[in-house]
Amino acid sequence: MRFFRDIKRQVELVRVSGIPVRADQRWFLALVLMAAITAVSINAKVGNWAASMTLAAAATFIFFLSIFLHEFAHALMARLEKLDVVEIVLHPFGGLTRFVHEPQTPRAEFRIAISGPAASFVLAVAFALLMTAANAGELDILRDLLLLLALANFLLAVFNLLPGYPLDGGRVLRAYLWRSGKDLNEATILTGRCGQVIAVGLVTLGAFFAIGRGQIFTGFWAMLTGFFLFDSARSIIMAVQKISGRPVDDVMILPPSVRPEQSLQEFIDHTLPMGRQRAFPVAADNQLFGILTLEDIKEVPRDDWRRATVKGTMRPVTDEMVVEIGTPLAEAREIMRRNGVTAVGVIDHEGRLVGFLV
Repeated sequence: MRFFRDIKRQVELVRVSGIPVRADQRWFLALVLMAAITAVSINAKVGNWAASMTLAAAATFIFFLSIFLHEFAHALMARLEKLDVVEIVLHPFGGLTRFVHEPQTPRAEFRIAISGPAASFVLAVAFALLMTAANAGELDILRDLLLLLALANFLLAVFNLLPGYPLDGGRVLRAYLWRSGKDLNEATILTGRCGQVIAVGLVTLGAFFAIGRGQIFTGFWAMLTGFFLFDSARSIIMAVQKISGRPVDDVMILPPSVRPEQSLQEFIDHTLPMGRQRAFPVAADNQLFGILTLEDIKEVPRDDWRRATVKGTMRPVTDEMVVEIGTPLAEAREIMRRNGVTAVGVIDHEGRLVGFLV
């Protein structure tokens, strides 16, 4: 059991634009396995095992770099949509970009989801052009490796466009359902079910290749991918269903107090270090006056922080910035996505601030 825990332990590979890129031990095993299989497939033409391993390792590294670029495209688009990126995680079956919270609009969801496959398509075209150049130069081995990279990126894009969550195509479908009027949680569960159907199809296809066609490696890899996809979709569905039945009381926090008359400099020096979050309630005597976001602070020149007040910078409270105690968490999350601050104050039945959700 300890072995399985250790092999899933993540290590940070690098930071790109401030985003940590991590991978677990399984990723390194997949890297070695794919390099070895590629080396075996090209050694007949190369005729030298050392050269074959070097070329195969380079091609495998470039392929996983392509997967990173696929995920980094998601991250860049998320930043354009003002969505903070937590990390990029590489695993044997692809990658995953984690965000602080869900996109606030169907448009943002669509643009973030489609950017990954778009990047993979661009890479497929680039490798195909390089393959053409290698073919013209009669560099047969390089041509074959570039063809492999072009096909791999093309298939990566096509596979990710399948309409099942958590694949990118599932997120595109979720954006469409959300825009069509469905609740985001309902759309997530529906696309998650689609993801499970696709996963079962992959496992079935893998079994056919392994047993019916004798292609053990291809079949085994397809089955593993299917099991991984099914488990990911199941986890997402269970998480959404769990959230849907809980009230805000269970998850609300008691954030640091922010007074309306505070200067921004005082807030940044004394309050912000106490609670690293993207929004803070502005209140006095348990009455909510507004919500102060980090985005609003960034709009104020640094030289004005001592003169500017929290009250003058905050967003004044509206009906969409508060929910009553006992409100279902799913309903509160939906309000947070619409109100522009991705946060809500929680009030009791007498209108007093008793918590905050961010």
